[in-house]
Amino acid sequence: MKKMTLSAIVLGLAAAGAFAQAPAAAPAAAPAEQAAAPADSVKAAEEAKKAEEAKAAEEAKKAEEAKAAEEAKKAEEAKAAEEAKKAEEAKAAEEAKAAEEAKAEEGKPAENTNPGEVANAAGNAFAMLKASMNEETSAAQMEVKFSGSAEFDIYSGDVLNDDDFNHSYWTTFDFNIDVKFNDKWSAHVGLEADGPIDNPGVGYNGAFVQYKPADFFAVKFGDLTFVEGAFKAYYGYDDPQYNAAGMKEHDIRGLQIDLAGLELGFGFGRGANDRCAWADPTEDDGCKVYNAHVAYEFDYAGQHLRPFFDYKSYQEEQHNELHAGIDAGISIGGFSFRAVYGFHADYLLDDEDIVDGQDWTSTAHAILAEPSFDVAMFQIKTSIFYAIISDTDAPASDAWSTEIPEYFFVYAEPALKVGGFMKFGIPVEFHTNTLDDDRDDTKTIDVGGRLYLTPVENLDITAFGMVDIPIGDNEDDTALRFGVETVFNF
Repeated sequence: MKKMTLSAIVLGLAAAGAFAQAPAAAPAAAPAEQAAAPADSVKAAEEAKKAEEAKAAEEAKKAEEAKAAEEAKKAEEAKAAEEAKKAEEAKAAEEAKAAEEAKAEEGKPAENTNPGEVANAAGNAFAMLKASMNEETSAAQMEVKFSGSAEFDIYSGDVLNDDDFNHSYWTTFDFNIDVKFNDKWSAHVGLEADGPIDNPGVGYNGAFVQYKPADFFAVKFGDLTFVEGAFKAYYGYDDPQYNAAGMKEHDIRGLQIDLAGLELGFGFGRGANDRCAWADPTEDDGCKVYNAHVAYEFDYAGQHLRPFFDYKSYQEEQHNELHAGIDAGISIGGFSFRAVYGFHADYLLDDEDIVDGQDWTSTAHAILAEPSFDVAMFQIKTSIFYAIISDTDAPASDAWSTEIPEYFFVYAEPALKVGGFMKFGIPVEFHTNTLDDDRDDTKTIDVGGRLYLTPVENLDITAFGMVDIPIGDNEDDTALRFGVETVFNF
């Protein structure tokens, strides 16, 4: 019994020892876990604090930017208000100045607001001239410009029928000097050489002074030139010094007034427009031709209308010239149409006063139509001219002097642009080659080719070959001719 008790005691002590050891192991692990938990909490708290500080910094930055934007907006508004104030003050000053000027101008003609009306423009122009009388001589602000053109041409003879390979020339040179003294005063002088030779002499071609206080009003005095109804499409008659459906060039030394489309000119004839150019040098009666010219130019939205009247007197018995007519045209897109009517007369109202039994009165009615079409690469130019010419006993050279080149011709030239600066045309022409509509032995049909080159702006080179075919009673041989024309402007 005692032995069992001792064993039980031993077992009890062993069990107690085991129980004592088990609780001791568990607490040993707990402090490590407890130490790890606070470390994680501190790290999370640090990160949260940093995030809060970053957020606060971002919000502070945004607030600063918003404040700066607000201040910039206020500065801009203040600037705008200042500028508006200055503009208001400037406007008030301008109105005060205008009121002061209106008060100073009280009693003077009001400025014309519609210079297209000649009557209103005349009143304004008179006020400008009157005001200019009170102006002091102003210092010149000199501006000088040079411009001009040169043309040198060469033509072959009839290479089919001439015994030799003949040639001929035509040379033209224009040199212009324009002087601007100030905004109102300017001047012009020109030199010219022109003729069917290779070296024509250069001579004085006129000078004039211009007073132009407004776009619609100008006064010129000096050497002036008037021309009306020139041929513009047909290349053969395009020099108005020699030919025109309305009136070839009339040169005068005198006065010209341009007023809202109205053109008035008066002066003594000069050059080929003067009696001295053809009078018998043995006669000692001086140069006494005078010339008056009136025209009105209406140009609106691609349409133009120009009636004209020109009277020239030689101050000799019944020897005078009258030109009158109208030049009109319209342009719509690539299509344009121009028409000219010209009335030509000389020795008006002669009743056998010059030579007994002879009536030297000569009249002609000339009609010109020039339709044209130009779209993309294709172009066509045409001319139709017809003149009704009265019979006269006056010498033909005295009555017409080539102003009207022939009584009837038709010209058409379709052309194709074949390169950036190249064009090829095929002219087809019918010519009567006479002023006498009873003749049938001078008519021809001309056909050929023309090559146009423009390699650079203001330089034009034209080469051509033409066949002239006689028709009707014309017994001339068919002719073949060539030529090259070169023109440049500067």
